[in-house]
Amino acid sequence: MKTTIEIRICLGSSCFARGNDRVLEIMKAYIEEHQLKAEIDFRGHLCAGDCINGPVIAIAGKAYYHVNPDMIESLLDSHFSILKA
Repeated sequence: MKTTIEIRICLGSSCFARGNDRVLEIMKAYIEEHQLKAEIDFRGHLCAGDCINGPVIAIAGKAYYHVNPDMIESLLDSHFSILKA
């Protein structure tokens, strides 16, 4: 049985306006490029209630705060390098 890794991205107005709009597009492209769709449960949600620390994403239950487009690819690489090997 394959393990599915959950990714959650806050798409509330604060996180979205502060960069998660671009982060979302980068993450979608990464998942497609690395053919990870079957291994990932990727969902957006409205406000995570942690706006002061936004933009917020969570990967495999670990929350990341103040994310920006420049850090997403290396963050995803650190989580999915095992799957890509």
